[in-house]
Amino acid sequence: MRERRSSPAGGPAGGREGDGRLGVCAGAPRGEGGPAIVRDAAISVLARVDRDEAFADIVLDRALREGSFPDPRDRGLLTEIVMGTLRRRGAIDFALLPYLSRPLDKTDAYVRNALRSGAYQIFHTRIPDRAALNETVAAVKAARGGGAAGFVNAVLRGIVRAGKVPALPPEGDPRRAPAELSAPATLIGALDRTMGREGARAFLLAGLEVPPFTVRVNPFRATAGELTARFAADGREPAPCRFAPDGIVLGKPPAVHADAAFREGTYLVMDEGAQLIAPLLSPAAGDRILDTCAAPGGKTTHLAALAGGKAAIVAADVSTARLRMLRETLARTAAAGVDTALHDFSRAPLPSTRGVYDKVLVDAPCTGMGVIRRNPDAKWRFRDEGVTGIFRLQGAILRNAWESVRPGGTLAYCTCSPLREEDEDVVRSFLGERENASVIGPPERWPGPSDAWTADGFLRLYPHRHGTDAFFAALLRKTP
Repeated sequence: MRERRSSPAGGPAGGREGDGRLGVCAGAPRGEGGPAIVRDAAISVLARVDRDEAFADIVLDRALREGSFPDPRDRGLLTEIVMGTLRRRGAIDFALLPYLSRPLDKTDAYVRNALRSGAYQIFHTRIPDRAALNETVAAVKAARGGGAAGFVNAVLRGIVRAGKVPALPPEGDPRRAPAELSAPATLIGALDRTMGREGARAFLLAGLEVPPFTVRVNPFRATAGELTARFAADGREPAPCRFAPDGIVLGKPPAVHADAAFREGTYLVMDEGAQLIAPLLSPAAGDRILDTCAAPGGKTTHLAALAGGKAAIVAADVSTARLRMLRETLARTAAAGVDTALHDFSRAPLPSTRGVYDKVLVDAPCTGMGVIRRNPDAKWRFRDEGVTGIFRLQGAILRNAWESVRPGGTLAYCTCSPLREEDEDVVRSFLGERENASVIGPPERWPGPSDAWTADGFLRLYPHRHGTDAFFAALLRKTP
């Protein structure tokens, strides 16, 4: 799956999960926003994600753009409540059970998510209980009336009286893992098949934490030194990434789309793991490079930057909307040497390009389970049967992209999924069909961790091992 935005337009300006800076007192002067309005917006976003299976980052981005939240504390609080509630929804749902007379999924979506978000604030933040409870109840009263507000008030007061410690099922109860790890049983089972029980547990526990906010310096617009100094002057607390040489971690992230440095194209928001994919192909001046699933353009522009703007890159994607997104990124970053093409690699090879490209990147569509720290709503949409369809789609894209690789050239296949069915199984199935394809190890100057490579020559990055989102990659060479 192509990289998605790590934070919405408002940004996590209010602080991290559990940060005391989010303890907003009711009645404090907040311009046009305010605590009850923030709670209503958060509940509405959560209800839409829950009811319609909408993407949380997109719905939240819209709420931040269209709402009246001039105070960065309000934008931070809104982001915190939405993403934190989604990360820990499984544990919260179990903790609510003793207070409900009917199943939670039979409750009105707005009321259901008011309970979840209120419980999240009580369990997992330093927001005073009174503020969390009163402002949540006020939002419900305005949206659903006094009866619903009284119900929410009674449940949240019960949680406070019980000691604010979320209950878990006893050991051996099949509900234990879904509650403790805040993930559906189907996803836990799929991860068990790939990583084993302990690996799956460590991965899902890491997914409950707020990820670092990382950016990649865009050398077409700024140097690392210039951007670091600018971030420091703005109080963003910059620090270098552990592995990615052009990566910076920001302790105090900006509201990205309102940030002048972002609008000027000096950086792109990218997880450190995503920044380790383009270097697999060792882009160089004079290379002919094809990026098959290129939007929104983070890895495309990285390929161009690593080649010093002197490679000939074609960046393709499947729709005009995605191409528009890609072209916006290319324009903002001034990435040199990149042309775009509208093409669906799941249907056919790119016309007139058989054996043309030195290097090809297939950043395949996937379930996105590797980025649940940033997009926690994805785990609640996971379906076992969906993986089968994605396996076929990924295989078709890989086969058609392979036609464009010249003899002796290389192709990098990658996903942001930790699931074997989307990763090793796709590559092994492909290798079984192609005698002219072989797996090669990491390039000599690849900057990532050496322990991320498996005995079979595949790359696997994990949040609980490397501090990155989960990524898989296989580097393939076409023999003459």
